[in-house]
Amino acid sequence: MANQNLRVEGIDIAIDKNGYVSITDIAKSSSDNKPNVTIQSWLRNQNTITYLETWEEVHNPNFKGSQMTTFRKFASINRSKISASAFIEQTGAIGIIAKSGRYGGTYAHSDIALEFCSWLSPKFKVYLYKEFQRLKADEQMRLGDPFNIKRFITAGSYSVLITSLLSKVDERLLTHPQPYKKRLPFAAEADMINEIVFGFTARQWRLNNPDAPTDRNQRDFASVLDLIVMNSLELVDAMLIQWDVEELEERKRLLTDTYNFVYPILKRSKTIQELQKIADKSRKIE
Repeated sequence: MANQNLRVEGIDIAIDKNGYVSITDIAKSSSDNKPNVTIQSWLRNQNTITYLETWEEVHNPNFKGSQMTTFRKFASINRSKISASAFIEQTGAIGIIAKSGRYGGTYAHSDIALEFCSWLSPKFKVYLYKEFQRLKADEQMRLGDPFNIKRFITAGSYSVLITSLLSKVDERLLTHPQPYKKRLPFAAEADMINEIVFGFTARQWRLNNPDAPTDRNQRDFASVLDLIVMNSLELVDAMLIQWDVEELEERKRLLTDTYNFVYPILKRSKTIQELQKIADKSRKIE
């Protein structure tokens, strides 16, 4: 299947059949360097490495997190180069794909593509987000396309949560491998919200569903209602962190109270019920 294309600020950006976005095309929005050089610079950024590690730990049970120590060491050397293909090969990452051939380049899950835009150009991110929403709305009108729509429902709020966490993390946690690495809070935060909404962490769900596609997780199979509620909890959690509610258990208690208040209200929403009907209809088509 051929790529789809978005036109953003005069740049054609390819999206493959799995919804992965060409960050090679996005990199063309910056004329300072060749796209591959721009991507390599991004991969050397400590915040990027931390974000990618967290994303993979949440979504990829086969991720080789032990290899991240090597990438952190490379990132600390000014002349080092980290390519997407090397990152994928050594860690087993699924959030980034390096392709060759007619539709070649470096592609990334929409979460990661938006994070790349945040680093490259926040302004460009706004325009890309808008066009991506339009594309998904068009797909929803045709087929519903529940998997990609569901993923996109939560992409923005998850980025807000990660940014909030990063703003409070000790710099040593981002630059030293041990013992700081294991104290990074991102996976624990995502697990907490997953448990409140779904009753399972991502890893527990994967163990209970061994036949599920490797590039899918429990959020892909959740109801529209659950994902909208989760979206709300991620935003509330981000603000609790900004308001210096430091203890994880205290945030969990407040988020559980939020869930118990929000869920029955949104469950009665006619709009959400209609969205669920569209998702159910498209699932039958598939």
